[in-house]
Amino acid sequence: MPGVYKQHRTHDHDHGRPFPASRYDDPRGGRASALERNLVRYRAVEAALYLSYADEIRDYMMANVYPQAVAKPDAEPWAPAKDRRLEGVLRRLVFEAETAKTVSIEDAQALREIFADDRKQGKKLKVAFGYAIKTRLMTEAEANELQDLLDYRNDIAHRIHLVMADVSRTAFAADHLAFTPPTYKGDALDRLRGYRRSLWDRTHSWVLTDRAWNGMLFELAEEVLKSDLKRLDRLIKAQIARERARVAAISAELNLHGTELLGDLSPRFPPNHRPGRQGYGDDYEPPSGHLTARGVEICFRLFDLGKSPIAVAYLMGISLRAAKNRQKGWAKAGGALRQRTEVERYDLKQRSLAAAVKASS
Repeated sequence: MPGVYKQHRTHDHDHGRPFPASRYDDPRGGRASALERNLVRYRAVEAALYLSYADEIRDYMMANVYPQAVAKPDAEPWAPAKDRRLEGVLRRLVFEAETAKTVSIEDAQALREIFADDRKQGKKLKVAFGYAIKTRLMTEAEANELQDLLDYRNDIAHRIHLVMADVSRTAFAADHLAFTPPTYKGDALDRLRGYRRSLWDRTHSWVLTDRAWNGMLFELAEEVLKSDLKRLDRLIKAQIARERARVAAISAELNLHGTELLGDLSPRFPPNHRPGRQGYGDDYEPPSGHLTARGVEICFRLFDLGKSPIAVAYLMGISLRAAKNRQKGWAKAGGALRQRTEVERYDLKQRSLAAAVKASS
């Protein structure tokens, strides 16, 4: 199964974070659900297999293709299209900075030497790729794709936090992923596995292949990990279906059309929430769910409508735990038979007019 990842949308900055009093963007807080736990497990198993396959392909190219390449006097290193493009961009920037005298001649030369050192890194592998393209072992498009897959191995080995970033509930991760594509590549393992199988078939007729002992040592672990992927695949698919049903049920509850809780009685109306710490020392007033007395009444009216705690948490912008505590307070006050408290009303038309006048002045 190509791996799945969570979607993170850009927050509406006119109204702040969905849950301004929390570091999380989900009312359930930071405790992972069963689906999220299995997603993390799935990616961990993928990572173990990916590291093994990537190193096996690299060793294969170095042990079998590279010796054939250096035996030819005209062997030349190959560079991926992205590397060639970026090198040109960087060289142009250094030249323009040197011409504009925003960088010294010494620094410009040092930068050029860094570019030269970067080209030398992995030169043997690039020679092997160049020979593979020249002999039509693979096309340049395939070489570019395989190089990208080998580069993704470095993300897994050295930047695993980015690979796992989208399986998160923190507002920081949501902000990061709203503007940065996720590092995780769900189809990378299947693509790399395809090259791993096909390279042996492509070269058996002209290269004396050297099957590494490492694969034999990893064989049992590979079979266990592959079976775990299949098992987790079934679990995740079933859990995604249940999660979609849960979201659909909650989405229906979030619709307040036809109720009184619109306009200035909307659950997210600013006077329902405390702006921050209230008072100091003996005058400190704890946030208590970060709702004002007006907000508590609006919250109770949601329970009057039969809303579930999770729906109330989403509507009010509070944690699920806080919503459950408010439900207990609502039940203690008499539930649906309680005496409703009158709340202060606001003239939204007048407020809109005042805002327009202020903006134009």
